[in-house]
Amino acid sequence: MTGSRDSRRSGRAPGGEERGTDGGEPDRLAFASLVVRQPRRGYRFSVDSVLLADFAAPLCGGSVLDLGTGSGIVLLLLARLRPGMSRGVGVEIQPELFRFARANIEANALSGRLSAVLGDFREKVSGVPAGSFALVVSNPPYRPVGEGRRNPDSGKEIARHEVSCTMVDVFRAAARFLSPKGRFAALGLPRRLPEMLAVASASGLSAETLRFVHPMPGRPANLLLFAGSRRKGAGPEVLPPLCVYAAPGRYSPEAEAVFRGLLRK
Repeated sequence: MTGSRDSRRSGRAPGGEERGTDGGEPDRLAFASLVVRQPRRGYRFSVDSVLLADFAAPLCGGSVLDLGTGSGIVLLLLARLRPGMSRGVGVEIQPELFRFARANIEANALSGRLSAVLGDFREKVSGVPAGSFALVVSNPPYRPVGEGRRNPDSGKEIARHEVSCTMVDVFRAAARFLSPKGRFAALGLPRRLPEMLAVASASGLSAETLRFVHPMPGRPANLLLFAGSRRKGAGPEVLPPLCVYAAPGRYSPEAEAVFRGLLRK
């Protein structure tokens, strides 16, 4: 099950782009010196994945697990941001996306640090031991089944709606794979925050950090960045809000700072 979004919500990822003749469309992310191939149709990653990687990078220890890795973009960006990350594993249920993730890892010469596994993270995954990851990340489906229009493209449908996994499934899997002191970072919808906090608690996790993401100044938040762990605290720290665009077609200074952080690596 892919935890990554299509490009509809927050716009295309920044960087130059070149079209391939087969095997999907290669996007060359100039700001991160990465080449990422993804399907011509269906699931395509967006700025959401970049924001999640930037948010999760300070929490990144030696080992990272990506639940629903899609084309592997979050792992690739984390490997770029955190050279000390020794092991990253992406679990993906869709065979086509799994093949893209594996090819992207190889194309960026990261096979020694990263790997992709075809499997369902709701169950036992071969080669992915429970309780062994310092950081678990996920960009899961945001919407319950039955909310909004169904997409005829199965890849987009799985990415947008909880067809193959629910919020409960994601948090339970995160808790299962986390090391005792590990942290979990994920994206969600702001209006589902009460549900997210309740599901986290039921999974044995507590929210530590929240950040609301707005498309532009003056508009309501449409994304929520969440980080939690097994530690019990007084309550989550709410970081200053992040606006993705300063105006239509122009990224905000905050978003540009995220991209510059990748450029410096």
